[in-house]
Amino acid sequence: MAVSLAVLDRIALMAVMTDEQDQVTYLNAAAEEAGALEKGDVFSPTKRPTGIRPVKSPHPVTSRFTTAIDTNSAARLIEWTVSPLDGGKTLYTGQDVTRDRKSWAILKDMARSANDASQAKMRFLATMSHEMRTPLNGILGMTGLMIDTDLDSNQRTYAEAVRESGMALLGLINDILDYSKIEAGHLELEEQVMDPAGLLQSIAELLSPRAAHKGLEIASFVAPDVPARLLGDEARLRQVILNLAGNGVKFTEEGGVSLELRVVGQNDAVPVLRFSVTDTGIGISKSNIDRIFNEFAQADDTRSRGYEGTGLGLSIAQQIVKAMGGTISVESEIGTGSTFAFEIPLPAAPDQPRTEDELKFDHPVVVATDNAFLRRMLMLQLDAAGISKVMFAETPEEALGLLSRSPRAALLCDLKFAASDGARLAKASPRAIVLLSPVARGRLEAFRRAGFSSYLIKPIRQSSLMERLTDAPQRAPRAERLDSKDVGTGPSTSRKLRVLLAEDNQINSVLATAILKRAGHYVDLAGNGREAVETFAHAPYDIVLMDMRMPEMDGLEATRRLRSQGATDTPIIALTANASTADREECLAAGMNDFLSKPFDPNDLIAMLERWTGQLEEAPRAVS
Repeated sequence: MAVSLAVLDRIALMAVMTDEQDQVTYLNAAAEEAGALEKGDVFSPTKRPTGIRPVKSPHPVTSRFTTAIDTNSAARLIEWTVSPLDGGKTLYTGQDVTRDRKSWAILKDMARSANDASQAKMRFLATMSHEMRTPLNGILGMTGLMIDTDLDSNQRTYAEAVRESGMALLGLINDILDYSKIEAGHLELEEQVMDPAGLLQSIAELLSPRAAHKGLEIASFVAPDVPARLLGDEARLRQVILNLAGNGVKFTEEGGVSLELRVVGQNDAVPVLRFSVTDTGIGISKSNIDRIFNEFAQADDTRSRGYEGTGLGLSIAQQIVKAMGGTISVESEIGTGSTFAFEIPLPAAPDQPRTEDELKFDHPVVVATDNAFLRRMLMLQLDAAGISKVMFAETPEEALGLLSRSPRAALLCDLKFAASDGARLAKASPRAIVLLSPVARGRLEAFRRAGFSSYLIKPIRQSSLMERLTDAPQRAPRAERLDSKDVGTGPSTSRKLRVLLAEDNQINSVLATAILKRAGHYVDLAGNGREAVETFAHAPYDIVLMDMRMPEMDGLEATRRLRSQGATDTPIIALTANASTADREECLAAGMNDFLSKPFDPNDLIAMLERWTGQLEEAPRAVS
């Protein structure tokens, strides 16, 4: 390689040339001005004059290296590039990177400070979350107990308003805590076996009363090729879908909200699933679509200003989906509605449920409803079940005409037509099934007298639809199924338990005691962990409910002592306002069997007792 000294004299970089013995034979003007080298000095990546100190370099020493040169003003960092020349000579070109290195150091300090501040904010919010959840547990729990007493209509309205406001506050606390975790990089994902059809249906059922109150339909559909069991974080998926579907109900005044799941591809043999939530609501303008996923952002137009919210939900949903390896998108049209969808890879669980003989229905089905949304969702479900002949009627007269031409056809009749022409419609079909909203259960007897052979409660489960179609002629309407909300509202029919409750908060202690005694159980109290250990030593208990944070001795240490003293088979359940995965793991590591976050639903508390005492053979062993 040849080089022009005339060119080197004119460049701003330092240029130094050495011979075969690494002695400097040439310095350009910039190198001479630096004053750290002279002709005759020995200079190479490993040999330098006293005034040039080695500095750690990110580059291989054979091609680049960095030194510090002391000048009259200050030390300067020089990054040298090594270029071999003909005849054993070497050219070193040096660039002053002092400013770059200082800027990088400043940026690193700024990033470290920002991270420290973020971690401190997260710890503060986690602590505040705990402190707010504890009194909120008392507010929600006591309000629930009050609602179950004899109240007049005004008192019940006021109490339900208090509970609704408390639930809204709890949602806000959860959003703020989740946002702080995401901001601090502490979003945690778990992997467990989950039932996707059950997940979507449970969300639809949870939102169904709210939708029915607004006169809306809500329904779920899972395509037949979706694996029955998947591996994923069910709780986080539920959070995302519930946020999207809850927004759909909030921003929709007529029509409905659908929750759908389909397989859209494969990624290294892992199914890529598309979850979508579609509503027939107010829609979102194109100018607002790009900003609705920003923190604290809401669609800024007159149609949405009447709806409350923090604007955190969609931002949190987007970050959760991103952490799962997916993307979230939205399509919307003003006045028509919106579809929020996300695609994520979720592997099928290794153990899939045994495939049972599918229920077959070989006759036509007449769907009688003037609701376009309901027609579409029923069409999806019937088509997935393999029913090829489905006819739709938008009036009772049209339905009667179709049934007269197909006397063996089953009838799926919406509540509106059943109320106006139920007797005629039921008489025209051997399988007349009425479709009811959750708030219309009280009308079942009237429809039975009208001749309907069965009923379905919306949102309709795909499995229940086929069961009704195949067994409707043989069976009378089934007894009304108890919802999960009915659990624990009266004395339990299971055996009476001796429960040790360790709780330092007096209001929460009164609340839990009232719930347990109403279910027929015996309760002894301990105000802290030390009292719990002492009380347990004097009487046998079926189960221990242990607050995690208590004075004198916390629930973790109390659990460790109980386990070490021989209480290896007694279930110990953590009751805590700390809601993180780390807290859960800490409880399990101490020897607790399970974890219930405050504020808890009374039914969840009773269900937890039944799980660990009524079905111990199905529950995991205590962690020792």
